[in-house]
Amino acid sequence: MKKHIIITLIIIELIILIILTNGIYCDNHLETKKYNMTSDKTTANLHFIVVADQHNNEIGKNNSKLIKKIKAEKPDFIAVCGDMVTRGINNDDIMKEFLTEAAKIAPTYCVLGNHERDMMNETDEVDIPADIKNAGAVLLDNEIIEFEKNGEKILIGGLTDYPFYDNEAPDYDNPHRYLWDEINEKAKNKFTVLLHHQPEFIRSNLNDSNIDLVLCGHTHGGLVRIPFLGGLLAPNQGIFAPYYSGLLPKYTKGEYDFNNTKMIITSGVGNPSRIPRINNCVEMTVVNIN
Repeated sequence: MKKHIIITLIIIELIILIILTNGIYCDNHLETKKYNMTSDKTTANLHFIVVADQHNNEIGKNNSKLIKKIKAEKPDFIAVCGDMVTRGINNDDIMKEFLTEAAKIAPTYCVLGNHERDMMNETDEVDIPADIKNAGAVLLDNEIIEFEKNGEKILIGGLTDYPFYDNEAPDYDNPHRYLWDEINEKAKNKFTVLLHHQPEFIRSNLNDSNIDLVLCGHTHGGLVRIPFLGGLLAPNQGIFAPYYSGLLPKYTKGEYDFNNTKMIITSGVGNPSRIPRINNCVEMTVVNIN
């Protein structure tokens, strides 16, 4: 009997060791995830990078490994989908260093995540919009720009926050609502990419959208990914949400179809949680549109 208990304890210890080793590996090993899509609305053959949820993390000294991988892709532009900082840490130096190097490679467009918004509300010590601009990147704070390739123009928009919060009903008189209406209308005639941090909110509008592609982060891929089930934890969706990080959320990582619109969620390049990323390595996302 005692022998069986010892064997059982050894097996449990080995399982814990394997899980922790996997977590350490996934927190530090950068993978590249590629997506390909086609559209009748563009012939520009777009090739771009999506990065999100850095949370002050560095992949290689001064993010040298991440920058090297981005540079090797020769992207048309780089989309940064928020949470490059961490609330409570009044410092955005790592974000500034990354954006400075990224902007040397290709035009770099940013949207604010909930951690940037929280930091901006908590302190005047860090001027995130100014730091993004000074790094050579472009902050799309409820704004739309035209990006041109091969003589063809596409739209790139940045939606800073979800446009239809219940506590703002019935007027929804806010800049994100107006941006959503504007870009949704313009998307009827031009291929359109929208950067937005939190997928769990915006997905409710995507079944009736003209926008071709929505890019999100925020979920960290579900943090722990379970084979055949997907991500284990994510904010504001799944069991027990919205009061806690929900269990078994639906939208955590990958490509999702909503009638005319696709949504791609990148699992991000950092991890502010005390829980390691299990079976879910930090990720740089590459998108090709032909």
